[in-house]
Amino acid sequence: MTMTRAVKLASVAAAAAAILTTTLTTVAAAAPANTAAPTSTAADTAANTTCPTRPQPLPPNAVAGAANEALRAAPGLYTGIDTTGEYVTSSALGTAAGVRGEQIANECGTTVENRSVVVELLFPAMLPSASLSEGTVFVSRIDGRYQVWQVAH
Repeated sequence: MTMTRAVKLASVAAAAAAILTTTLTTVAAAAPANTAAPTSTAADTAANTTCPTRPQPLPPNAVAGAANEALRAAPGLYTGIDTTGEYVTSSALGTAAGVRGEQIANECGTTVENRSVVVELLFPAMLPSASLSEGTVFVSRIDGRYQVWQVAH
């Protein structure tokens, strides 16, 4: 490779890096400050960014109880989504829910993670859309009953 060609390539690479940096800075500056999911409209569901202050310890049947509450609450939580025929695809204790459990721990602490269930839902009427046909909620026992306290997706 000649020296002139190497200089040209280095110059093109530097220009591309500058354009990329400018683009990324512009995109970051234009991003909305609040990227949280929309707040639920269900009366017994807290705002998405609010952690439960006093979740109760979970009983042995918590995974099933939380799944039932998620199904009951889904039509009010997912306004604008056809929830007809919804069903649970996964329900797991926060400590066994992988990245979603980690999300709870990071946002609310390990006590809330230990006292939460992550419920994954499918809305078949919204297929084939992968995003619109899926939902994820966090459920805990609060004041003696299961309550969805965050719509994660």
